[in-house]
Amino acid sequence: MLFYFPPHTVAVVSAPYERPYADPISLKTGERVLIDAEKTKETDILGWSWCTGPDRRQGWVPNGWITHQSGTAQIVRDFSALELTINVGDRVTLHYSESGFVFVTREDGSIGWVPDACLQLLGTTENNHSAAAPNAA
Repeated sequence: MLFYFPPHTVAVVSAPYERPYADPISLKTGERVLIDAEKTKETDILGWSWCTGPDRRQGWVPNGWITHQSGTAQIVRDFSALELTINVGDRVTLHYSESGFVFVTREDGSIGWVPDACLQLLGTTENNHSAAAPNAA
């Protein structure tokens, strides 16, 4: 289920994660995708399907972002499957979450998906000094 975080919500990385794909699928609203049902069965993460886009790039796409009409699958909103490599202690700004992954911005400005299990929520940077200094008493 898609969930939007309040503006300026931040988290610290509590477990490292390495980006698995260098050039994953990226789609625009309305584009058609081919869903690989067999590959989709290989994951233990619910809510995602392995898809091939019009440019032949592949990747995981949230099921809730796919509509099925007349035997074809189409994307209902712009989507990039780009994931980020993150390290313990990194800070990220949270934008939205979907089926176990969170779309974030790192402090260096790069954006992408990371597993929510790798993050510890700090709160918002607005009116929350603990978000700016998580080790403060």
